Amino acid sequence: MLDIFRGLKSLVKISHVNTDSPVFRLHYSITVIILMSFSLIVTTRQYVGNPIDCVHTKDIPADVLNTYCWIHSTFALKSLFLKEVGKDVPYPGVGNSAEATAADKKIYKYYQWVCE
Repeated sequence: MLDIFRGLKSLVKISHVNTDSPVFRLHYSITVIILMSFSLIVTTRQYVGNPIDCVHTKDIPADVLNTYCWIHSTFALKSLFLKEVGKDVPYPGVGNSAEATAADKKIYKYYQWVCE
């Protein structure tokens, strides 16, 4: 039985074709290493140190506000999207939430921050 396969082996010739040079192979392997290293450096801050920094004033301690931002979701007020930016509201949908109803709130179920 093995003699049959040995006979077929002589009929099949495998040739290796390289379409790239050693310079290109070095380029794409080094590029992957560099991109992975930079991604690791950028995302390390999420796991080491302060993963979130909310913008705050001196009235509220930074650790209290960062904990609040970490736990609570973000929302916008639908009625404030049509107001003039810079005059009536600082940003579309952002304003005083004390006068808003629950139906007026558009709640975003994800964090509004990314890795720095």
